[in-house]
Amino acid sequence: MLKQRVITGLVLILLAFGGIGLLPVELFGLFSLMFIVGLGAWEWAGLTGCYLPEKRLLGTMIILLASVPLVFIRPDPVWVLVVSIPVWFSILVALKIYPRNAGFYKKHALAMRLSGILVLLPAWYALVALHAMHYSYVFYLISLVALADTAAYFTGRKFGRTKLAPDLSPGKTKEGVSGAVLATAVWAWLVSSFWLDIPKEQQVVFMALSIFVVLMSVAGDLFESLLKREAGVKDSGSILPGHGGILDRVDSLLAAAPLFTLGLLWLGIYRGI
Repeated sequence: MLKQRVITGLVLILLAFGGIGLLPVELFGLFSLMFIVGLGAWEWAGLTGCYLPEKRLLGTMIILLASVPLVFIRPDPVWVLVVSIPVWFSILVALKIYPRNAGFYKKHALAMRLSGILVLLPAWYALVALHAMHYSYVFYLISLVALADTAAYFTGRKFGRTKLAPDLSPGKTKEGVSGAVLATAVWAWLVSSFWLDIPKEQQVVFMALSIFVVLMSVAGDLFESLLKREAGVKDSGSILPGHGGILDRVDSLLAAAPLFTLGLLWLGIYRGI
């Protein structure tokens, strides 16, 4: 199992880094559309009650069709990404009151299926917008989320005492999140100083944005855990041997990508896509 997990992980890294670093914006957009929105929508449909293949296909096609205006019209990213603010605020509320609202998602399965449009599409569009700025921003965001997740795991394992969300993810602790925040601050400072060449007067803002994005990435992880718990499954899918499904790998990015990109644009850290 470990060997399978390592091999799959290496293949994913090569595909992701090759797609981000070598493909032009248009092809990267198509590549990420099929990966995040296409496969992600298939799994999202399964997590929200579409168990029959034809129903899952219909749910997938609805989300993919919703991406058509973004592909051909290419609206200003701000107007697309701003949708993520109320969406993720609502998700934070849902996480806060779980499990008191357990079962709500099964009773409103259709609404949950359609909500995939508001979660998957902004995340994809944000990654394309970041790539259009420069592919380095995509690399940074992925490294940020991965580093925070790793720091949270080891800090929580060593010092973890207080459970963050025991009903959703018993392994996550508040101490682990604190470790992730500290690692984020250090990494954001190093990257803003020596890689992305962020002006000195904006580095503190960039660090604050990075910390906020990491905290929201935890919400993305927990929300997928909520959906899996409601669906009664361990993984969102089985397409990635040893790693589960696509959503299991990008759950943190679903929240992090739109909020990070929107923050860069609103705060003027990067201008002009």
